[in-house]
Amino acid sequence: MKELFEYLALKEISPNALYALWCVATKTKSALKNNVIHTELRVLVNDDLLDSTYTITAKGMAILNNIPGITGSITVAQEDTEDAVTKFLNIFPKGKLPSGKAARVNKKNIEEAFKWFHKNYTYDWDTILRATWYYIETYEKANYMYMKNSQYFIRKQNTDKSWDSELANYCEIIINGEDEDTSTHFTDKVV
Repeated sequence: MKELFEYLALKEISPNALYALWCVATKTKSALKNNVIHTELRVLVNDDLLDSTYTITAKGMAILNNIPGITGSITVAQEDTEDAVTKFLNIFPKGKLPSGKAARVNKKNIEEAFKWFHKNYTYDWDTILRATWYYIETYEKANYMYMKNSQYFIRKQNTDKSWDSELANYCEIIINGEDEDTSTHFTDKVV
């Protein structure tokens, strides 16, 4: 037991945070109270053990796979479509957009849109969720003005009956690394 706590101290992670990290990796429902688990998840995101879509990072996996006294490695549960669609929808704001349309569309409609999307594009769920997060962040700065709802973001039919996908465009932005802020930011320390 001492070895475990020394490991946690060395990695600067609390026992609850380690448990939350394990729950995310194995897709296990946490026994912690909601306010506790959400606090731990925010800490894990801040420490780069989870990304902004609550997907475990390589750094997080390294901590899980090197726990003293645990033999073998922990296998990350594969993202199933229903969980991924739920994560996708939760990235969108609740309520209506300035256009008057609901930001989040019915889950069944989103699943149908993703069936079309996966037939036409080969992006993985991690890229899709990161692209969605980036899209929402971009429009959040302008109070969601002119933002598409969750279904039209995946696919929208043009007047000529062809389909467009803003999601595919944003996935390309993520893949090309264009979402990274490379601008130099200078600060002065004021005493």
